[in-house]
Amino acid sequence: MKYALLKQVLEEVEAFEQTRPSAGAAMLADFAAWLHTRTTEVSIGMAQSVATPRMSAEAEIGKLIVFMNRYARSYIRLGLAGTPLLTPDDFAYLATVLGHQPLSKTEVIARNVHEKASGTEVIKRLLAHGLVAEQAHATDRRSKLLTVTEAGMGVLGQVFGRMDQAAQLIAGDLTPDERAQLLYLLQKLDAFHHPIYAGARPGSFEQLLRHLPSGSGNKPA
Repeated sequence: MKYALLKQVLEEVEAFEQTRPSAGAAMLADFAAWLHTRTTEVSIGMAQSVATPRMSAEAEIGKLIVFMNRYARSYIRLGLAGTPLLTPDDFAYLATVLGHQPLSKTEVIARNVHEKASGTEVIKRLLAHGLVAEQAHATDRRSKLLTVTEAGMGVLGQVFGRMDQAAQLIAGDLTPDERAQLLYLLQKLDAFHHPIYAGARPGSFEQLLRHLPSGSGNKPA
């Protein structure tokens, strides 16, 4: 039996562990993501072609995430044309209520990672169009619970197919393995950022920077 491939894998494992000397136990998925980036010539070629001397890899990631959000919102808006749902947030809120009803307004906003003022405007639109209804909370008089109305169910039935097609378009030409890897990385980022967003808000940018990972090299003193 030849062990050339095994030898290469072991060398890569050693290189991977050297990149994270102070980190906790590595997961197989972490190594797989790292190895894919290290060995995929296409990814390296694209990074070199778009990178500029003044833009770091982290800045490029941030820029592309913003771009992807814009692409996705434009596709979803087209899919919602001809319905009372004016924005992707309108659809997301209505679908969230359907999946977890009854929900308080605060819970709906939190589940969509939205600012209170922006989320309140979305809920107002859904109420105005009769897509959701509100009822008194059983134990909290200050809170209202939201449920999807028959009209809301009809609109969701009209757009669910389109939203699935939009999601397929957003995933683009990624292979099933690439989609699984991207999903893993996005879930990992969400797990890092959500506690920061949902917790006590930093009073300044300097306080926010205390959440920088220790290995980033830019953690404030």
